[in-house]
Amino acid sequence: MKILLIQPNSTEEIKKEYLSLQYPINLGYIAAVLKKQGHEVNMVDFNVMSRKKLGFFISKYKPEIIGITALTSSILNAQNIISEIKKIDEKIITVLGGIHASSLPIKTMEENLDLDYLIFGEGEKTIVELVDKIIKKKSLLGVNGLVFRKNKKIIKNKPRELIKNLDSIPFSERGLIPLELYKKQHVSRGFSRRDKKIVEIMTSRGCPNQCIFCAGHVNYGFCVRFRSYEHIAEEINQCIKNYGANHVSIEDDTFTLNKELVKKLCDFFKEKNLTWNCNARVNTVNFKILKLMAQSGCKKIAFGVESGNPEILKKIKKGITISQVITAVEDSKKAGIKYVECDFMIGSHIDETFKTVNDTKKLIHKLMPDFLSLAVMCPFPGTEVYDLMVKNKYLDENPDWSQFTFFGELNRYKRIKYLTSEQMVKLQRKILKGYYSSPKYMFSQLIKIRSFGEIRYFKQLGFSFLEEFFLRKKVK
Repeated sequence: MKILLIQPNSTEEIKKEYLSLQYPINLGYIAAVLKKQGHEVNMVDFNVMSRKKLGFFISKYKPEIIGITALTSSILNAQNIISEIKKIDEKIITVLGGIHASSLPIKTMEENLDLDYLIFGEGEKTIVELVDKIIKKKSLLGVNGLVFRKNKKIIKNKPRELIKNLDSIPFSERGLIPLELYKKQHVSRGFSRRDKKIVEIMTSRGCPNQCIFCAGHVNYGFCVRFRSYEHIAEEINQCIKNYGANHVSIEDDTFTLNKELVKKLCDFFKEKNLTWNCNARVNTVNFKILKLMAQSGCKKIAFGVESGNPEILKKIKKGITISQVITAVEDSKKAGIKYVECDFMIGSHIDETFKTVNDTKKLIHKLMPDFLSLAVMCPFPGTEVYDLMVKNKYLDENPDWSQFTFFGELNRYKRIKYLTSEQMVKLQRKILKGYYSSPKYMFSQLIKIRSFGEIRYFKQLGFSFLEEFFLRKKVK
């Protein structure tokens, strides 16, 4: 069959040049398994392609099925796309997947009458089986992980088991959307496609941790599955051959969980003369492994810290301590990793106060990360904090999902227990502005610049910072 896969545009915030934008490798996995079955597959990403060209893409590719993936912030755009598809050609079969659909499958199906099928959970096996059943016109009752309509009634089948062997999934398709379209935004702060040939990869799926604000477990549960070293190395070699890749951005939630895999990949990166970056947890690293990573070409490590207050860390089930945070950041710098990013959040628990936010501010200035991410809590469906917000009546019964991102002055909710949403956004902007404009921070970054490309990159970030924090209208 002819199948078109679509990544819908998120909120307007994604277009800001200081925010990261990755190639949709998860959608690429869906494309890969469908191509392996002999289907004709194409992909579009409306974060880098014009949303107004939907009709053009449909006329160009003449799809029989259109599959769409959506985050919570893009679910309304996805629903609008589905409705428009049916207006163009009501015979086109529409399928929706992604983390929002997995979190609220029945509700999402009810909200969009033009949606034919919804896939919840891990999608590779379900989409292949669904397409096969459609071709053969067989019953869908046995397709696990599927929601569909029968006689105007919504049917939700049993959940599908997770794929045990990740090596059985073919490499994510990267040739269906030109990588050049992603040059405007950086992949991860510190790295631009204008200066490096960057590819994103996943070496594992899932996270064993219990953080109350993270929706990652919705599709993958609280277990973690790893690909083999051989499978990962083969994919990277393919990216070097096909795309000239010289930098790898590892998108795992926590790359440093499997130390043996980390060591093998460090040897591989060093042999291939590749630079790379990853995400980690402060309680999964030590100086020895960080030194090995730095020597192999690791140029950036990002740690999720969330709060500088010990009680808030316990309440959000982060499973780390302030001393572990300080040690991990200091060791990363001593090991020679060029950039250390620390990710924090205001309102990660509904008990956040002005005092606990101030503790976070103090820790930020103590750590002096090269890149600081300071989000305002977003209660994504499927998370424990979402349930807390609903239970305490801080969340509207029918929220505007387009507002559900970590950044921007958006109307996610009115308040948590001790702080209003407006107060949290003001605190966020005040802390970010104060940190990035401090002479100590600016000097720490100037002495790290080693090339014209880096000068150009940080000049661009600097202009974006000035525009965001000094030239635009203040929050009312």
